[in-house]
Amino acid sequence: MRGNNRKPEHEGGCKNEGDHRVMVDYDTKEDGSMKKPTVTVLIPAYNEEKTIADTINSIRLQTYLNIVQILVVDDSSTDNTEEIARECGAEVIRTPSNSGTKAQAQNFALPYLKGELTATIDADTILDAEAIDTMVLRFLKEPDIASACSFVVPQRRKNFWELGRTVEYIYGLFMRKKTQEYLGIPIVCSGCFSMFNTALLQKYGFKDRTMAEDMDLTWQLLAEGKKVRFCADTICFPKDPNSWKTYKGQVSRWLRSFFQNLSVHKKDIWKNKKLAVFLYWYLIEGLVGVTFYALLLWNIIFPPTQYIVVTSPVSLIIPVKAIIPLLLLSGVAVVTASVLYQGHKLKISKIEILKGVPCYFALSIVNCCLFIEALLNEWVFKRRLEKWEKGH
Repeated sequence: MRGNNRKPEHEGGCKNEGDHRVMVDYDTKEDGSMKKPTVTVLIPAYNEEKTIADTINSIRLQTYLNIVQILVVDDSSTDNTEEIARECGAEVIRTPSNSGTKAQAQNFALPYLKGELTATIDADTILDAEAIDTMVLRFLKEPDIASACSFVVPQRRKNFWELGRTVEYIYGLFMRKKTQEYLGIPIVCSGCFSMFNTALLQKYGFKDRTMAEDMDLTWQLLAEGKKVRFCADTICFPKDPNSWKTYKGQVSRWLRSFFQNLSVHKKDIWKNKKLAVFLYWYLIEGLVGVTFYALLLWNIIFPPTQYIVVTSPVSLIIPVKAIIPLLLLSGVAVVTASVLYQGHKLKISKIEILKGVPCYFALSIVNCCLFIEALLNEWVFKRRLEKWEKGH
């Protein structure tokens, strides 16, 4: 992880302060010229007047010098999104009417893409100054990559929801995503910031058959044998939920989209057996998590009196009622150590991490409840989620 990865400081409004960027070194071709593929940055936006200037400013301050297009697809906003984006120097196209989904808005923009690579970024996400540089370097090292995703750190880390999400991201990306990368199956190239081979992106497009077009496309690429990568040294800073309403809306959509995508891809994911095993493992893990917290609650309300006797290697008498709390404490220790280590590399303060750990475990209980709600709605009661709700 690069030592200077810090969230860019923006205060809104368009900035024109000259070019102070330093370009990362690239390998050279045989004729001595630099390999610098052209990049389009695609920003889908709907009523994002409060955040889009900061997003565009962070793109204009990238160290990568061959960004040939910053393209905002305005999904018929009713505020000043279009005007602000133009003032900030972006090219803007506008859908004839509100499409209702991010997938359709992005598909509208596909014929307009000019770069050999396309970075998709949410209109409330800020990029680390070297984000596109480091992502392009990965494509240069592995030219057959179809898509790549980045490390994610919340912009705001103040309240319960934001601190819990910070630990969730750091632990999840550090442990889970790196494991997925090792196995060659990062299971979501997140819409907040990912990069695609433009030709492949135009070929596949974004489907609106689920409420998570990024998950849908990633699974399709992996199922068809395309290469997807996780770039741990590339960092973006999305604006995450800071209230129960927005948190519930976002997590419910993610979880219900997971079940929707499992239904859509239930056959084709088996073309990539590692992908299929991982996805069904996550399904089982969700059910196990619900069971664990249910047992913990039962343990508290109805404490058992039985004991487990362990005689080797040392003699121990463990009350049954202590087993689940001991497991929970072990989990807290593992998560805390992992996140402190990774947070130090990301230059996130120990205070924020330590505040975030209990928030993370509290949110994991909330997530278990939302998991069951999503499963019941999507698979049992067949109440399919079809309305997009913003997550901030």
